[in-house]
Amino acid sequence: MKPVSISLIACILLITASGAQARSLGAIEQSGTLKVGVPGDYAPLAWRGDSGTLQGFDIDMARALGESMGLKVSFVLTSWPTLSKDLAADKFDVAMGGVTATPGRAADFGLSSPVVPNGKIAIANCDRSGWLRTLRQIDRSGVKVVVNPGGTNESFVNEHIHNAQVIRVKNNVDNLQALRSQRADVMFTDLIEGDYYHHQEPGIICMATRKPFAGTESHKVYMVQKSNSELLARINDWLKGDDKEKLAKKWQLRMPENAALATAQK
Repeated sequence: MKPVSISLIACILLITASGAQARSLGAIEQSGTLKVGVPGDYAPLAWRGDSGTLQGFDIDMARALGESMGLKVSFVLTSWPTLSKDLAADKFDVAMGGVTATPGRAADFGLSSPVVPNGKIAIANCDRSGWLRTLRQIDRSGVKVVVNPGGTNESFVNEHIHNAQVIRVKNNVDNLQALRSQRADVMFTDLIEGDYYHHQEPGIICMATRKPFAGTESHKVYMVQKSNSELLARINDWLKGDDKEKLAKKWQLRMPENAALATAQK
């Protein structure tokens, strides 16, 4: 057996470190299937119902995107901690289901045009929401804040919560269950999700804060590999159509004309 050269080893390491090459738009079209990665725990954008079936605004949007491209859509379950790694490994073509545009993601991936405006708020068990109206009231001894790993909610907690007790759970489903069972008092989430659960579970989960915290105004986007510029261009062109507005109305998503969010974005 011939010894392996140092240059060959270096080449292998370089290829491994760089991640998998994204499927080109041509390869996607030739396959007949668009692979969409979703964590599947973010209502009303993408979550699994009681039967385990994926549903939500972004699930419908993915299917509408596939239809516009003449492609079938295959959903690939991922998680917030592994979302970027899975996309870089080409496990799916586009990430959807609650992806927030951040400088870090913009540096590493291709982000679509804004899809849904958003901002960070607090939701709480309704029995406790009345005395958790501000960040100062939340970040104090005796308050229990629940958070799951890998997303912007955790980043917000790590930056702003220093005195309250932080309970770290596996995923966003566990966050909500901790509020329902009163194992935790409050969680930080997006206006989109908070508004949804406030109306879906009256008397159980309430919006403790109704306007996004200053500096947290953001947008949900769709994310692809940097090299997949043709796919990104196709997505952005499709977003100029009317699918987004029609499906936003179906899922009762707040849009800029909503007073609370419009005020926050001024």
